[in-house]
Amino acid sequence: MKNPPLRWPADEPLNQLIRRYYSGEMNLWESIRRQVDAELRRQQLDRGCYHMRLLGRRDGGYDVLIEDANDYAIEP
Repeated sequence: MKNPPLRWPADEPLNQLIRRYYSGEMNLWESIRRQVDAELRRQQLDRGCYHMRLLGRRDGGYDVLIEDANDYAIEP
């Protein structure tokens, strides 16, 4: 059964990490992923393997979009 994508606005600490990441600061991806994992746990959502996208908003913040990794699998 396919899970629908999840999307939510990043809080300000996560927005700051994402801005630093996109500005070229290295070694931040793991911190971003940990914050997203913590939010999934807080919402009691077990997504297993997922694909994460960070979508810029007009207000300068970011939305987090989570999709099942299986959606990106190549069929034989």
